[in-house]
Amino acid sequence: MRNTFLEPIPELELAAELLDQAADAALAHNFDVARSLLIEADMPALCEYEQKITGAITLEVHWQETLPSRSLLSENREKLRMPTAREERAIAIRDGWRCRFCGSRVISKKARNILNNLFPNEARWGRRNSEKHCALSALSASLDHILPHSRGGNNDQYNLVTACGPCQFGRNQWTLEEVGFNDPRERAPIKDKWDGLTRLLIRGANTT
Repeated sequence: MRNTFLEPIPELELAAELLDQAADAALAHNFDVARSLLIEADMPALCEYEQKITGAITLEVHWQETLPSRSLLSENREKLRMPTAREERAIAIRDGWRCRFCGSRVISKKARNILNNLFPNEARWGRRNSEKHCALSALSASLDHILPHSRGGNNDQYNLVTACGPCQFGRNQWTLEEVGFNDPRERAPIKDKWDGLTRLLIRGANTT
């Protein structure tokens, strides 16, 4: 059994620190410094790491070779695919704005959008994966159903955990057992001063 698909690479933590500094610089209106930090955080190694997990299915990474067959998908799925934004935020706070699988610090999507609005070139966010900032993509906060929605999972808080993009999208419709994951709910969340860069929302960093 394992906690995540691949051992987190050091660049994940380094990028989170650089983005943290970029947010502080933006709040202080030190925009040139923020731009420089965002560029430094846009590490190709993070895009490569994410692609290994969310790209083509491989036995080495996913412990699976195909997605679950239709016969395994639930016919009685909850109508609501996801909980409300308020509930999602509450879960992220509960989980310390960290991926409950790999432990990486994750970033509020609203904070990511603020950085993109402030610095559209440096905090790039295009439609294609190749057009997205590597750190902002790999570390964007997501919400993961422990029992996947497609397999009958509901939106109860106990069935939902915060995840980074690679861990959430990499697991797709597989159960924890199918990918050999330990249940992250059996490990206490890591809680410290990390705020998912939500201070950008609270302190109104959306002006230049």
